Amino acid sequence: MKRIPAAFLLLLLAFSSLSQDVSEYDYIGSYGDLEHSGLALVRKENRYGLIDRQGKEVLPVVYEKIYDFGSTSPNWAKVQKDGLFGFIDRAGAIVVKPVYERIYSFGDKNINWAMVSKGGLFGFIDRAGQEVVAPLYSSIGSFGSYGVSWAKVQKDGLYGFLDRAGKEVVPAVYSRIGSFGSVGTDWAKVEKNGLTGFIDRAGKEVVTPKYSSVSSFGTIVSHWARVEKNGLYGVIDRSGREVIAPAYERIYDFGSKGASHLAMVRKNGRYGFIDKSGREVVPPIYDRISYFDRENSNWSLVEKNGKFGFIDKSGKIVVPVAMADLSRSFHELSDHFSSKGTHIGNNGPVKKFWVSDFVGEYALIKSKKTWKLGVIDTDFKVVVPVEYQKIMVDTKGNIHVWK
Repeated sequence: MKRIPAAFLLLLLAFSSLSQDVSEYDYIGSYGDLEHSGLALVRKENRYGLIDRQGKEVLPVVYEKIYDFGSTSPNWAKVQKDGLFGFIDRAGAIVVKPVYERIYSFGDKNINWAMVSKGGLFGFIDRAGQEVVAPLYSSIGSFGSYGVSWAKVQKDGLYGFLDRAGKEVVPAVYSRIGSFGSVGTDWAKVEKNGLTGFIDRAGKEVVTPKYSSVSSFGTIVSHWARVEKNGLYGVIDRSGREVIAPAYERIYDFGSKGASHLAMVRKNGRYGFIDKSGREVVPPIYDRISYFDRENSNWSLVEKNGKFGFIDKSGKIVVPVAMADLSRSFHELSDHFSSKGTHIGNNGPVKKFWVSDFVGEYALIKSKKTWKLGVIDTDFKVVVPVEYQKIMVDTKGNIHVWK
């Protein structure tokens, strides 16, 4: 009988063993199908694993799905088990246990990590498979999208920031965070418990959230922002200092009344002025303040309790608030005469004029043609010719005129 060489028997035994192992699978894929030339996908009872070229099972047949190598990470393949995801390396070893509901692509959030979700919350793993940010957040934004290198995160309905080391540099305590530099300053506006403040680029709270509203810097002047608290307004500067405490019902823009260094303010329904240091140069005691009139020595007409006076641009009272304005109501002067053609002074027929109510001994008359003003006494005698733009009478009976 011819003897079979021992070496051939060993080879035959090896092939027989491989054939027996391979036959256990419902499906065997081709080597290279998963972008890995040394491994092939195998299936048994709708579960998947991997074998090498010797038929050795390098990954047990327990996974619902095995993705291509390099599809999410250059040297790893994503795997799914019990509805959860992880990663294996090219040797078939587990580098990230399948514990995540979802694993996103590396670099998706402008950082060399992959976002993961677990229990409906989000975190990050790095390229070593380490969990650098635990899944604690209901949302994570992209790094660098708010004017800083950080990423905005949401936890329990509130917002904060993560830095690129995964550290929570701004705790998630704010109901709203704006972009850095978007309100005329290098800070970001934040909202907490319905109130507004600011944080700086170190994450420090430079203005405590205590205002119901904060305008952009430069709204009033370049280095101030208008703030509101309990329905009243004040001003903070770029250091966060409260230059003007919230005490006014309204703060108008500087120059809105014709004086660039003054801003009108309203308090208890009355008006005054502040200067650019925040000092109250005209106390809010007036019912009305008019525009500074260049034709009247740059004075502003002010009204208090129905009387009028003038202030200058330094806030000084130049005409005491003691004048009465007779020009508020006019009616036909001709109603006072039986003959409509009667002349008044040297100005022509009375039908060409209106007359105000008499206050004391005087009334104003107004030309229907020129709208210029004059003054008559109770005898209808013209005591001030009809050639003025404004006329007032003080409590002493003195007549003040402006052309």
